[in-house]
Amino acid sequence: MKLDRRSFMRLAGAGPALALLTGSGVTSERPTSVDEDDGDGTRIVLSGEYGYAQKTIRNLPPETAIDARRALFTVANSRNAAPNAILGCDIGMQPVNPYPIVLRNCPGVHFVGGRINGEVPLQSDWAHTYCNSAGLLIRDGTTRPTIEGVRARRCWDGIRFTDQASGFYLKGCWLSEIRDDAVEDDYLLGGIIEDCLFDGCFSGVSLDPASNDRDGHEEVVTIDRSLIRMQAFLAKGDITHQAPVKASEVSPKLKITNSVFAFSSAKMRGFRRLERTWQRAFENHGNALLWLPDDPIPPELPLPPDGFDLLTGNDARDYWNNARRQWISAHPDVARFSDDEL
Repeated sequence: MKLDRRSFMRLAGAGPALALLTGSGVTSERPTSVDEDDGDGTRIVLSGEYGYAQKTIRNLPPETAIDARRALFTVANSRNAAPNAILGCDIGMQPVNPYPIVLRNCPGVHFVGGRINGEVPLQSDWAHTYCNSAGLLIRDGTTRPTIEGVRARRCWDGIRFTDQASGFYLKGCWLSEIRDDAVEDDYLLGGIIEDCLFDGCFSGVSLDPASNDRDGHEEVVTIDRSLIRMQAFLAKGDITHQAPVKASEVSPKLKITNSVFAFSSAKMRGFRRLERTWQRAFENHGNALLWLPDDPIPPELPLPPDGFDLLTGNDARDYWNNARRQWISAHPDVARFSDDEL
């Protein structure tokens, strides 16, 4: 969703804490330690619980590494626990923190680790829960960002790339129970999503500028060795989900390799967007499309081009469960929550 209401490379152990480099800024209620990185740049260490305090990091030297592996952030978009048509998500007394981590003008930043625990309502209707929010927001000149090993759950959007965040590289991240987009790239930026687990999201990767005058048809988004399972939520009166990629005619071209798209609801929406996804895909190989329900595949569902194996029912569920377990076992350094199902 849009920013308006509606519409390391080297990671070492922590060293002696030094003052922030002149010209950079880190804003929050908590202190942040910065270590020199043997003359090769700056390393910022985030640790502890940040609660509802937004952490904004801006104007860092190029190629700065941010180690957030011991940090816990809270994302909350609703002022009440059960927004509805009368009491929307912007009404109530609950604390909110719609953008707990914001990176601004940090070219070449390498953000590693961090847990983002969400309080976004999961049972209310999507339309009434739509108070804009993202667990991690990358914007304003943060070109070529690398985001690695983030664990986030129960967010509105998981990770959002906006204006001047081109050339992004998202790798080894685990996102789950995402009420809207696991990754939002509605500025139609080129980038790579590699070796990620999106284990339950209303929409996987959004490449839809809506009514904005943007054109990314010459850009390329690569999805490689990633698992994307759609999760059905209440949306406009139905239990449903969108497509794994929300594409339009002006979306970037797609390269989809060695990845898994899993559909959970026989009432899924976004058939037109799914059709555009296949149209924008110029390279596909080694992929699997999983139809998890026991219901038959609707005849109007746009089937993928060559490069996808199609599995249904028990075979699809077994495939997903095995792939998910293998991913989690292969990523022991990605932070867990104590109640994560492993």
